[in-house]
Amino acid sequence: MAGAGALPLLLLLAGGVRGPRVRGKGGSWGVPAAPSPGEPCPEPTIAPSYYTTSDAVIASESVFVVEISLVCKNGAQNVALYADVNGKQFPVTRGQDVGRYQVSWSLEHRQAQSGTYEVKFFDEESYSALRKAQRNNEDVSRIRPLFTVNVDHRGAWNGPWVSTEVVAAAIGLVVYYLAFSTKSSIQA
Repeated sequence: MAGAGALPLLLLLAGGVRGPRVRGKGGSWGVPAAPSPGEPCPEPTIAPSYYTTSDAVIASESVFVVEISLVCKNGAQNVALYADVNGKQFPVTRGQDVGRYQVSWSLEHRQAQSGTYEVKFFDEESYSALRKAQRNNEDVSRIRPLFTVNVDHRGAWNGPWVSTEVVAAAIGLVVYYLAFSTKSSIQA
């Protein structure tokens, strides 16, 4: 019988525990990453890029992905970041490359209106202040994010107004009518 300390390991091996993973030396996924305190990032310089769903016909939800390249004045490479979009917070994942971060979220197509979405990024200190203000029902607008990225979403295309099958059926009916009326006029 396994001891109490072996249970978390058994759950991990059985796939019962999910969490952030780190890349091992052999290229396979290793054990979950242990949380570590992030470094402060004074005067951040960012290079953002983003993707949003543009075709609602092939996707069930609109997806937003924001990637940033972050360089801190003090050279910090272990910055813990959190994102806030319209009052919802999301964890920001660190990429394999140094200084690369990504956050993503999804909304139903009806909720994902076209327009500009403001993504506020917080470090650990400002994020904990944000969460504390939310718990105490205080004004969260007074808490300054580390930086902000604006994501322009043009909306998702829902397909043509008339489906291809309807157009093909209408053309078939017109051709049948023309052929039948021409046959009738030739026989008359």
